[in-house]
Amino acid sequence: MKGKAKDKLYLLNKFPNFEIIIEATSSSNIDGTIYTGSVFLSYDEFTFVVSKKKLLYKIPWSHVNSLTSQKGILSNKTIIVYDQNSRKLTLQFTSNEFVVLEALYKVFCYFNEKINKTNTPELQDKIESLENENKKLLLKLEEKSNSSDDKLVLEHSKDENNNLSYENFVVVGLNYDNRRSRLKKMINDMKKNEEFIYLYEDLKRSELIDELEFGGKLFEIANFESVPGVYLERDIDNPYDTNAIKVNISNDYGKFNVGYVPKEIATVINQYIENINTCTAYIYGGKYKEFDWIEEKLVTKEKPYGLNLMISYYK
Repeated sequence: MKGKAKDKLYLLNKFPNFEIIIEATSSSNIDGTIYTGSVFLSYDEFTFVVSKKKLLYKIPWSHVNSLTSQKGILSNKTIIVYDQNSRKLTLQFTSNEFVVLEALYKVFCYFNEKINKTNTPELQDKIESLENENKKLLLKLEEKSNSSDDKLVLEHSKDENNNLSYENFVVVGLNYDNRRSRLKKMINDMKKNEEFIYLYEDLKRSELIDELEFGGKLFEIANFESVPGVYLERDIDNPYDTNAIKVNISNDYGKFNVGYVPKEIATVINQYIENINTCTAYIYGGKYKEFDWIEEKLVTKEKPYGLNLMISYYK
């Protein structure tokens, strides 16, 4: 699987000498928001790029403290801890490129260890000098990113707050006022603009059969993909429920009320609606593949799209 062309162009415009040896599409949860972009690896460093958001991580292998992988049924994760502050970046893949990333890191560690064993005092002095220059360069980049609209992201995590509470629920009321069809149109427009990673686009028929012959469904869009610009709003004029809360969407693809918070959840969070910290709307449904045992063949079916909302708020 290749990275997105727009992400590659964005990277090479900023770093023309970056030598790409491996590329893949990937996603990452950054401060509660899911970003879908591309990973580009070189022998010296790796990057995570989301050109649409002008977001770019560029981390040398020498700054990585640890790299671990978690293999799942439909997706795989790579967790990277790096620099002196032990910052963390988690990348999610729907293919096997994460294995190459892990292998490159192990190769770097091997040669780095070998070099350290054969260091002379002169060589060590040179290495320390290069490391100091690299630190100065990173400081300059960070200063530049803080003063530029074209943001280079260098920090990726926040401390957890003890007063932060979470709710996870399915948005209700999509079958009224043409809401579900408007959501479907928005998701289809996002698909045309390559906003998502497709789970079975690059799989051969034999690979799909291996995945599905023992049952289950493989959806076109992964359940970690999200619709941007979702927010909550009290429905003070609702004649049926004084605690009713609307779920609204406002982004580059449209603006409308997509549904409501379930009544039992709305009663709990109504008083904290001004204290919402994050609001992420994950997609479920859409086209999927399954194996028909009677016909002994792959079939494509479809379920209505919906949204599973995950919010955090301060009490």
